[in-house]
Amino acid sequence: MNGEIKVAEFSDVKEYDLAVIGAGPGGYVAAIKAAKKGAKVALFEKDKLGGTCLNRGCIPTKAYARIAEVYDILKRAGEFGFDVKVNSFDYTQVVKRKDDIVGELVEGINALLKANGVDVFNTEAKVDKEKNILFGENKIKAKNIIIATGSSPAELPIEGINSKNVMNSDTILEMTSLPQSLCIIGGGVIGMEFAFIMNQFGVKVSVVEMMPNILPTLDKKISSSIKFVAQKRGIKIYTSSTVERIDEEENGGSIVTVKNGENIKRIYADKVFVSIGRKLNTDIGPIVELLEFEGKAIKVDEHMKTNVEGVYAVGDVTGKMMLAHVASAQGEVAVDNIFGESSTIDYMKIPAAVFTEPEIGYFGYTEEEARKKFKEIKVGRFDFKHNGRAKTYGETEGFAKIISNENGEVVGAWVVGSGASELIHILSTACQEGVDAEALKKAVYAHPTRSETIMEAVKDIFGESIHKV
Repeated sequence: MNGEIKVAEFSDVKEYDLAVIGAGPGGYVAAIKAAKKGAKVALFEKDKLGGTCLNRGCIPTKAYARIAEVYDILKRAGEFGFDVKVNSFDYTQVVKRKDDIVGELVEGINALLKANGVDVFNTEAKVDKEKNILFGENKIKAKNIIIATGSSPAELPIEGINSKNVMNSDTILEMTSLPQSLCIIGGGVIGMEFAFIMNQFGVKVSVVEMMPNILPTLDKKISSSIKFVAQKRGIKIYTSSTVERIDEEENGGSIVTVKNGENIKRIYADKVFVSIGRKLNTDIGPIVELLEFEGKAIKVDEHMKTNVEGVYAVGDVTGKMMLAHVASAQGEVAVDNIFGESSTIDYMKIPAAVFTEPEIGYFGYTEEEARKKFKEIKVGRFDFKHNGRAKTYGETEGFAKIISNENGEVVGAWVVGSGASELIHILSTACQEGVDAEALKKAVYAHPTRSETIMEAVKDIFGESIHKV
């Protein structure tokens, strides 16, 4: 289906129980949940079902990350006793596989919406001050409205930012061939994920980050660990550096002029990837004049309600955690509250993942933040290099670090290593239910598994790790 939406025919239905604007992970989840509760739902999407996450974010990049991982393993085949030579790499097949996966998932969402009786309109919708939903020459009413319009790549005031070789997080996924060299502006989550993917694909990668550390919002020991691995893989990293300008070269590439203090460096690259910042898509019509904002985000309370009665907002436009699973959770919370069920989210216990190589999984405070916020903290740590399963996999980079406060509550958990994006849920799920470090210490883990790094790190909080000297 290539991402097209099966559009609902505009009929005599003039009023819905719920209108959802935006069919990303916040919007379509809310629409389906409301429909399952018996609501008559209209869902508006001007682009493709699944939003940025499915079409230009989470899924496409993870499809690339998996291929990069397999390619990496093939190149290391000798470690496992195989005499395998990788003679070629067909990037067109990589792109096709990514497109096929996205297409299947978009089709799946479309089928779910249809099965649940949601009317889907493939058009841009606006909301006026009377809470009418306007699209084309049509107008409907809804008892409740959920704004789930997401975000898009921000434009930076850098000279040359619009030159032909410059890509953002949308257009980099449209590449049909690999460049020999790539300069990434921004060493945050998206930038570093692509840095590892492209490096594993054989591209010469440079990363320019204005902050003193890459992944600047993460725990410093985590970002230091990833920086070490990145540099060991040949990724060049320039921190505390800003991009002054981007110039096109006569041979077809670009020169990125970078400033660090008084020092100027010029980096040549065939392509430039800008991965700094996103702008919130809050241009949803005249109702904006009635809505309260926090900075550039639509202000919502813990129930996802805006200040306008019957209007809710979820996902990136709320300016909370800009993650797909958070948007989905917010969508469900909004629907619960529409149906009179009091529901909220504890953002500090929600896990997040960074798909570098190795992966990162985390929730809560960094060690630096925890030391400032709490009277006393304890930190437990265990390295993957001491874990039996990690050794058998040949993936011993990384560690688990668990932070508890004076009350024994786990206030931060950080895992960097193979499978970290899955391992973090052992802790986040338990902690969302109020389990403290003392109770977590009593859990028994299967052996041999990488999850035992979590077990040992928790025990290390109490100085009781068995396999740590």
